[in-house]
Amino acid sequence: METLEIVNAELLLSTPLTVVVRARLDFIETDGHETQRELALVIPRSRCDGDRPLWPALMSAASEHWHRCPGSARRLQVCIDGEWETLLTSQLAH
Repeated sequence: METLEIVNAELLLSTPLTVVVRARLDFIETDGHETQRELALVIPRSRCDGDRPLWPALMSAASEHWHRCPGSARRLQVCIDGEWETLLTSQLAH
């Protein structure tokens, strides 16, 4: 059986069915302005170990927000062990 990594991410909320992880997204709006937005990544408790999400579940929730970005996503970070860690990033065109 495969062992999945458990992530000690900062929680905004914990319910019997889900945990909600603090995240932030840096993106370029359609008008060209750089923006940062706080996010709440919702993860089913069935994909967690207690209050801590499993790595694949965290990446799945991050990817969902990345693809729904209202502009051009640049970086998505999650607060893990008290530090902002980059989960997803895009390459900037030169």
